[in-house]
Amino acid sequence: MLDSVQPAQVDPDRGSVKFSESGVQIAFVHREYHEKSIRMTVGDRDAIVATLDTHEHFFASPDGQGENRPWTTQIVDFVAEILRGQIEVETTYRGRTPISVGHFNVDPTGRRHSLGATGYLRAARLFLWQPKRVETERTSWL
Repeated sequence: MLDSVQPAQVDPDRGSVKFSESGVQIAFVHREYHEKSIRMTVGDRDAIVATLDTHEHFFASPDGQGENRPWTTQIVDFVAEILRGQIEVETTYRGRTPISVGHFNVDPTGRRHSLGATGYLRAARLFLWQPKRVETERTSWL
């Protein structure tokens, strides 16, 4: 996948691969923006891929059925989408505190397709006198 996508902005000196009891942990770090990364933990039957304050879970189907692609292929495809800048992360704040985050796949026509959302249980949710604001971020690694 890396040969196919050719992400020029992956810093080869800052990335890592570590093995543990939970599986393999892989990290890609952006060459220009060191605070941005793609982090993966892949086990025997599940994985988590995280970037820009959001994450996606992947699970092996117990019966081998499920989606038309194996879960391992889904992981690789998702990482390729992140590297190509096709994953957009939308964070909602109340004041300076994040209260929710959602992530989307942006197709070639510019349409967004929701992949998931997470709401945080934080006191800031109740600070109704503070306005909500939304920040959207998408990073290309090409």
